[in-house]
Amino acid sequence: MLELMGGLLLGCMVSGVIPVVNAELMVVGVAATMPVIGVPLIAVVSATGQMISKTALFAIARWAPERLPVKARGALGRATGALEERQGALWSLVFTSAATGLPPFYGTSLASGAVGMRLSPFVAAGGLGRFVRFGALAWAGAALGA
Repeated sequence: MLELMGGLLLGCMVSGVIPVVNAELMVVGVAATMPVIGVPLIAVVSATGQMISKTALFAIARWAPERLPVKARGALGRATGALEERQGALWSLVFTSAATGLPPFYGTSLASGAVGMRLSPFVAAGGLGRFVRFGALAWAGAALGA
């Protein structure tokens, strides 16, 4: 079981950076083949793997704006100013993106870092959204395997 959870963690980490690697299929497959592991554990492990990768993308995007051309930095500064007034809306966007995949969480992670969202709300909203998403998928996979 430990090997399977380690593989799921690594697979979800890779999926967070390389979108063609499908974390959702891994979650359903693990839950269908080993329903005794339990939906909550599968959801936590897969959400953790994804959030490690998404936090790395967030950090890269946070670092990158200083290296942008002046004109692009100006546009990013205006967007950041508009979003500073709406931190709650940004939190809900990150949660919705992580839970549903719309807009894609890859892009949302990059945009959140670029506009200067604080790390702790990003990790909390994204982690909760990914837990909900992967929990539902693990539940469906466990139902298939039963």
